[in-house]
Amino acid sequence: MSELRKDPTRAQWVLVRPRGAVAPDAGDCPFCPGNEAGTPPEIAAYRKDGSAPNSAGWQVRVIPEIDPYFRVEWDLVREGVGMYDKVSPRGAGELIIESPAHEDTPATMGSEKLERVLWMYRDRLEDLKRDTKIRDILVTRRHRKAGARLRHPYSRVTAIPVIYDDLRRELRESREYYQYKRRCLFCDILRQELSDHDRVVHLTPFFLTVVPYAARSPFETWILPRQHACAYETLSAEAGADLARLLSGYFGALASGLGDPAFDLSLHTAPNINSKILQGEWGTINDDYHWHLEIVVHPERANRVGGIFINETPPEEAARRLREAWR
Repeated sequence: MSELRKDPTRAQWVLVRPRGAVAPDAGDCPFCPGNEAGTPPEIAAYRKDGSAPNSAGWQVRVIPEIDPYFRVEWDLVREGVGMYDKVSPRGAGELIIESPAHEDTPATMGSEKLERVLWMYRDRLEDLKRDTKIRDILVTRRHRKAGARLRHPYSRVTAIPVIYDDLRRELRESREYYQYKRRCLFCDILRQELSDHDRVVHLTPFFLTVVPYAARSPFETWILPRQHACAYETLSAEAGADLARLLSGYFGALASGLGDPAFDLSLHTAPNINSKILQGEWGTINDDYHWHLEIVVHPERANRVGGIFINETPPEEAARRLREAWR
């Protein structure tokens, strides 16, 4: 049985699990239209022409992972083992198949397809957050991951019964900043970056694309909503269309200007505030946290010593190169 164990010296969770089964390579891509029988039954889909579930005719399709780290069928059990903490891996693992076209990439999909994917992100977050045993949900998108068996475009949704370590630190820093200054940390970053302009890559009516001041790796990029909101699910129709156009331009700039590099995209959004353990938990999250996207370009080249990241490309230079590629 898999289990989450907490390291008390670092306050980090570790999933201990037996090695899972590897799906056999059937030759044909199981994500392509016509091969729906080769995947688990779909959870959700956007379809056209009234096509039936688990058949061709879909535009975006969501399926369970074959061997997920976290499963909705398991009971949620929290227990102490002496001084240690242990939690059962209750949650969910899903794959969002972004397009019927096997050869599509983020740079070629276009804003219309990307917008459908963005709305599916929202739908899955809203659905999974109805489950109060789920505390946090991570949406990620990897492009050109080394050793990947499947090249069909897809995103991953992973829901868990604890708070992800990275988000917990981000929530803590945002809360402490707000308690001291009574302002959102990310709103202040927006104002600072728009004032400096050296690290700004692109600006739209709803979003700022920026290389962060302390970028951990070359060309790390953040996409920040200009209107404060703690949860991605509040995205308006106008902002969703604007974000899709922005991402289409950004992915195109990566492809044309940097040779279509590998990247990891992650959605940073508020946890499931309906799942509270401590009284008053997240009492100010609507004011102190600000959802955003983070994109790490060339994640395989990330370098650090003793936990300190080493970035050999100044963020100002990276932003300049991305601006030129975008033009």
